[in-house]
Amino acid sequence: ADVRKELCGNIILTGASSLYPNLEQRLSYEISYLVPNMYRCKVICSRNTVERRFSPWIGGSVLTSLGSFQQLWLGKTEYEEFGATLATQRFP
Repeated sequence: ADVRKELCGNIILTGASSLYPNLEQRLSYEISYLVPNMYRCKVICSRNTVERRFSPWIGGSVLTSLGSFQQLWLGKTEYEEFGATLATQRFP
C-alpha cells in the first residue's frame, strides 16, 4: 500500500536541529512542491523549545524501558560470540 499520503500528513520536527528559525514553515513550503497536490502535508512541532530539544532523548528513554524492546537487545558478549550474523538474523 502507498503510505506516502499518510506520511506527508504527519511530519514531526523534533530535536535541537528543529529549533532553527522558520524551519517549520520552510519545510512545509518545500515539501508542498515535491508531492502531488492531492497530498495534504502537515508539519508539526511543539512550541515548547525545551520539549523539542530533548524529546528524542525522552522517547529513547521510554522505548528502552519497555520490556518488549529489551528482549530485542543484542549484548556485547552475544555479539562477540556470534558476530554480525546474529544481528542480521535477529533484525532482518
